[in-house]
Amino acid sequence: MVMLTARVAFALVASLVEQAQVPSIIVERGPCLGECPIYRFKVTAAGEGVFEGRRFTDVHGEQSFSITAKEWLAFQSALAPYRPQGTEDITTGHPRCTQMVTDHPSVSVTWIDASRTDQLTFNFGCKDPLNDAMAQALADAPDLLPVGKLIEDRRLEDGAWERQPFGLPK
Repeated sequence: MVMLTARVAFALVASLVEQAQVPSIIVERGPCLGECPIYRFKVTAAGEGVFEGRRFTDVHGEQSFSITAKEWLAFQSALAPYRPQGTEDITTGHPRCTQMVTDHPSVSVTWIDASRTDQLTFNFGCKDPLNDAMAQALADAPDLLPVGKLIEDRRLEDGAWERQPFGLPK
């Protein structure tokens, strides 16, 4: 009996260690002054995801979803160029946020893997030209996964960075 209990405990610990080593990315979109979608989702390289619609999304509450290896590769590849070493907060006061427009949403992306955790927080009101490609990649990333259809699409005034369905002119 003791041997069986030890094997079950070892299997449980091994499973937890294995899960901790599966790379994952968490995206959390914050509010704006208005009705911008507010949501959070976590997705793993193992193909598992959980979306939580908080406000102004088509789906409210938690919903599980699955992704393919191809979707994971596209998603993590789109975000990889913007992964900081540690934490970077590109909001008011950051050298890359000298042209700040108020009332825009922010997004936090957290990369978790076996060796480290990194987080980027970006306010879409930081309109410095150096941020253009990053802002577009961060806005478009959810559309690379099934969560894109769970988020209510909204278009802001011309020039604002906001999610847009594929195929619409920008």
